[in-house]
Amino acid sequence: MGITPNRGYPYPDLSSPTTVAADLEALATAYDTDLKTLQDSLAQRPMFRATGGSTRQEYGAGPLLQVSYEVLEENTGGALWGVSTQMPRNSFIPFIPGIWLITATVSYSRWVAPQSIEWVKLRLFSTFEIAGVSANVMPGTADQNRTLSVTALKGFDGTAVGNPLYVQFEANDVPTRPSYAITSRSLTATLVSRT
Repeated sequence: MGITPNRGYPYPDLSSPTTVAADLEALATAYDTDLKTLQDSLAQRPMFRATGGSTRQEYGAGPLLQVSYEVLEENTGGALWGVSTQMPRNSFIPFIPGIWLITATVSYSRWVAPQSIEWVKLRLFSTFEIAGVSANVMPGTADQNRTLSVTALKGFDGTAVGNPLYVQFEANDVPTRPSYAITSRSLTATLVSRT
């Protein structure tokens, strides 16, 4: 009896006795087991997704805002620690050790004073900054509606005392109307490899 080099499926070689039913059963069983293993590795990838938007998150004079989330939409495969903690929340701890793909998106509005250009930043943190993105908002006479998104890979050790993941929104300040309003926001983390 031989086996295929890549996936290890059995097949009768020329010296094997002719047992069609047994050979087909061995091949079908090997294929079924292999397919189940592949399905499990793809279908149940641990991930969580938190969102917000039913409540506007506003701030005035301060340049930093830690973004809060109101709804835990998804927590697959035990991805998130402390799920019993009440929402809203502004930090999360991935509970499975490994490398996580993290994406944060924030939509916001801001009035921009005439003759001024403002910058805004969206930053991912876990004790230190993981990644950030920034944008310039051009002058105008009305609220400027924009969306920022940032994506990064980060390793977590899977313990409840690990460094929590959080998102910060930062902007330079215009004294004439120092008010930003964050509307919709989302934070998604997906385990891409275990350690």
